Amino acid sequence: MVNQRSIAVLPFDNLSSDPENEYFSDGMAEEIINALSKIQNLKVIARTSSFMFKGKKEDVRIIGNKLGVASVIEGSIRKAGSRVRIAIQLIRTDNGFHIWSETFDRTLQDIFELQDEISLLVADRIRENFGHMEIEDHLVSSKTNSHEAYDAFLKGSFHFKRKDFKDVKEALQFFQLATELDPNFTEAYAFIGETYLHYAGFNLISAKEGFKHAREYAQKALQINSRDMRAHKVMAYVHLFHDWDWDAAIQSYNNAIAYGLSNEIDFITNYYIFIQKDYDLAIQIAKENRAKDPLHVISHWWLGLCNYLSGRFEDALLAFEESLRIDADFSEALRWKGLVLGYLGRYEEAMKIIDQAMEITKGEGLVKLDRLVVLVLSGKTEGVLEELQNSNYIDPCDPAAIYSLMHMPDEAIACLQKGFEERSSMMVSLRYWWVWDNIREEDGFQKIFERMNFGHHKAHRQNPSNQQLVISQSSQLSEEEVEFYLSELKAKMELDDVVTDTNLTLRTLAELINLHPNKLSWLINMKMGHNFNDYINSHRLAVFKRIVLDKANAHLTLLGLAYESGFTSKSVFNDFFKKSTGLTPKAWVKAHRS
Repeated sequence: MVNQRSIAVLPFDNLSSDPENEYFSDGMAEEIINALSKIQNLKVIARTSSFMFKGKKEDVRIIGNKLGVASVIEGSIRKAGSRVRIAIQLIRTDNGFHIWSETFDRTLQDIFELQDEISLLVADRIRENFGHMEIEDHLVSSKTNSHEAYDAFLKGSFHFKRKDFKDVKEALQFFQLATELDPNFTEAYAFIGETYLHYAGFNLISAKEGFKHAREYAQKALQINSRDMRAHKVMAYVHLFHDWDWDAAIQSYNNAIAYGLSNEIDFITNYYIFIQKDYDLAIQIAKENRAKDPLHVISHWWLGLCNYLSGRFEDALLAFEESLRIDADFSEALRWKGLVLGYLGRYEEAMKIIDQAMEITKGEGLVKLDRLVVLVLSGKTEGVLEELQNSNYIDPCDPAAIYSLMHMPDEAIACLQKGFEERSSMMVSLRYWWVWDNIREEDGFQKIFERMNFGHHKAHRQNPSNQQLVISQSSQLSEEEVEFYLSELKAKMELDDVVTDTNLTLRTLAELINLHPNKLSWLINMKMGHNFNDYINSHRLAVFKRIVLDKANAHLTLLGLAYESGFTSKSVFNDFFKKSTGLTPKAWVKAHRS
């Protein structure tokens, strides 16, 4: 069953005369995704999956089924000079009904206020239709006072998300331009730091230089705004992979989460599996990540990787196969599937899969190493040592794993020593990963292990259920308050001009009784057992029944009287009437008019 409090923000159509403005329309959609993701108990599909529908005119009911959401946002943007027009529609995916739509005409100077307004309106409409949620008073804050700097930032973000070799270089240039235009642009500094991590990943610079620049720009961002989530995220990676400061890594990560970051699955994999040995939590979060990003090949691949690193090979195989159903040529899923099959003893299948990966990658990357692993597992070790010795591996921990598998501790430990000196990112795996079990008791391994300072720092474990409990209780009222506000609400809903106001929203009703919208939402949903729309429509239905039986209105149509009662849609009126009475409006009137 689809979670009713779930939504996907589809990529906005770029209606500008310049097709290059696509970066702006993509950026606006992503900003709204980020804003809505801050709302507890609202499932928001990640950008990667929702953007799979870019340029496709697919029925929203099909989209809803593929993404597992109850509603979608569609929109279009027309940007001309310093002005922007944004048209937004919120649509149910079960029947294609338009819940809400609006057009906004603003200047770029107002862009952050506009993002906040749109996000809050969308969140309100979801809450009114599908049930209680806690919504902050503001979901978007201003990033910069310079719309030129923000424009450069959006261009950088557009290229950053693509994450190929060329785009990463372009992203860095735009982020740097953004900080030149606004030297206090915190988020741009944080993105520069993260971009340098990708620079190192593409071997554009050394890992040492990459981490140095990442630290420099993350710290610069935090000097301006100590609550910048991305800067804390970058510091978490620096502490984990370069400093090997485990407590600092999790502290920075926790800060990033506290300030709004979604769970970072690659950090989770390395920290919770390698540092905490909390396999269940890592896999749980990987599954949550997959639910939010169901069409992304990487979501399934990460779940497979978490299971593989936890030694759960059957579950890993299922996840890698799902990844390959999305993209049959995804070489990373192919090579990891080959490894899993090898550990499951299905050697012939494993070699066929790895050969496919070899063909796609032309032998680059780690696929040759994976082939050696399967050969060792199958007992066919002839030629393995010769190939290992004649190959050049960027990360010394890679051949070390083969030597460990072959019970060759001296060679494995020599590679690990080199990995320690070069600060290999895979040194974090020494504490618990089963790959090192064959050499774990060796003196050389123990000496390196001690120098890693894993220590006995306090284990960290998230407890989402407790967090949800605190949040769900935050809008509760005392029994005295409940009684008082129910009385206030009843008094207002006895006024026809309130009930029949077609512009009535949860927020405007909350203002009428001087109560915060979150508390009114809780009161109506949790104490009265209705969502806001059903609650209001029940009162509008009572008005309709009263005026339709008034002989003075006999000359008016049923639909006209429905509109006079406050209903704004024929379909909503008919559906709610039938749901409430079991009859059509016409049948009910016929039965009750004398």
